[in-house]
Amino acid sequence: MKKQLLYFLLLLAFIEGATVMGAELLGAKMLAPFFGSSLYVWSSVMAITLGGLAGGYFFGGRLSSRKDNEKILYKVLLVAALFTVLMPFTSQLALSLFGMRSLMPAVIASSLLILFPPVFLMGAVSPLIIGNISKNGEDPGKAAGTVYAISTVGGILATFLYGFYIIPNFGLTIPSIVSGIILGTLPIIRLVKKKDYNSLVLFGIIICMSGFQIHAENNGLNREHQETIFESDGLLGKIQVIDYENDYYFEDSTLVGEKSRWLYVNRISQTMDNPYARVELDEERYFTYIYCFTKLLKNLPKENRNVLLLGLGGGSIAKYLTENGFNVEVCELDKRIELVARNYFELPKTIKVTIDDARHFVKGTTKKYDAIIFDTFKGEETPNHILTTESLEEVKKILNPEGYLLINSFNYIEGEKGLGLRSIYKTLTASGFNTSIWPTDKLINNRNLLFISSSKPHPQYDDFLDLDLIDFNDAQILKDEFPAFEMLNGDAALEWRRGAIKNGI
Repeated sequence: MKKQLLYFLLLLAFIEGATVMGAELLGAKMLAPFFGSSLYVWSSVMAITLGGLAGGYFFGGRLSSRKDNEKILYKVLLVAALFTVLMPFTSQLALSLFGMRSLMPAVIASSLLILFPPVFLMGAVSPLIIGNISKNGEDPGKAAGTVYAISTVGGILATFLYGFYIIPNFGLTIPSIVSGIILGTLPIIRLVKKKDYNSLVLFGIIICMSGFQIHAENNGLNREHQETIFESDGLLGKIQVIDYENDYYFEDSTLVGEKSRWLYVNRISQTMDNPYARVELDEERYFTYIYCFTKLLKNLPKENRNVLLLGLGGGSIAKYLTENGFNVEVCELDKRIELVARNYFELPKTIKVTIDDARHFVKGTTKKYDAIIFDTFKGEETPNHILTTESLEEVKKILNPEGYLLINSFNYIEGEKGLGLRSIYKTLTASGFNTSIWPTDKLINNRNLLFISSSKPHPQYDDFLDLDLIDFNDAQILKDEFPAFEMLNGDAALEWRRGAIKNGI
């Protein structure tokens, strides 16, 4: 076999391996605004990817025995390139078809629609390359080992490149399109050299669909009555900062010209800032839970006002507590969130923000705090690992004896949807905390539930939930060994996400 052709085929193997991993990461992040990025979503994405590859390997093995398998290889790559370019479109189609259905069937169906076609076709590539190499006298075992090794190296490099640079800097649409075009460019060159001009039609479709989707992306950021002023995709979620016209959002024609600013992660609201809120009419600039936490923390002695906030969001709680005389230190996992909070929500430079995992920070700090606030939403998800008995034992070590542990959480605690929050309560009490639950609103669909925990008795307010009316017998104590919170809270999270998609952006 000519060395030039051999190196060309190995280059295709490298590109195919890189594109498979790029497509997997892109597919998972396209699903996140619809279904979050929980363990279930990643499990579905990985299963569909592996299933697509398995089917592709089998299909490619059958094709490799055909006479003109070199031409077949290039055409398979071209079709795979088309489906890769179409991923932004198929993700939108998946939302319209499956977005409001039950979580697991919807995630699986969406993964199949977005990921299976390109991954299946790319799975067929390696057997076809091996067939082309071995039919020219090369040892089949050696050829297979070389092709899969090079393809895997391409996948490894792409995982780092897409995860740490491409997706955070270029989003999802452009990388999908560029990946597809790169995947299809070398095959079309070879096909043209072989005088297969019909393939130019397919490549032309790829280019046209690329241009159409870029145009749609550039013209689809803003809707009537709202303006997207910042948007960023990354492995930790899709971040958007949006300004809403108050007269439309609050249905009050007297508010023309006023705007409120919102932060979304994976389409779930994280922060509201309405600078035009009229205090004299009891209007709130920020979400209600911020005022509740501040009211409670004002019971601390003035000399004990050191607060650790886990999860920054737009920084409104950090700002408001600072304005009320508290010393606030923040731990935030996503560095983009700090950028957004400082540039778009006026987070003061005096508030220190450490970029770290919340539990890792708690375990490593030597400071003591008078209050620790868990506001660690990633979209609608609260990470498993910070709610376990083991995590709470680490929290106790840095919490002063008279201090408070405060947790901002979901709206359901009764019925099947409340199993996750009942488990949080049971875990807190099992860890030795006196715990009350404070709803931010009387209406279940409008409220957050705030866990107020302390080693010693804490103030009680009339609007705290009557916990004697709630049955906690079916709740689980959350432990590191069994990361079950996402499963226990799955119905509540899905309901929250459904409401957000219906009423949000």
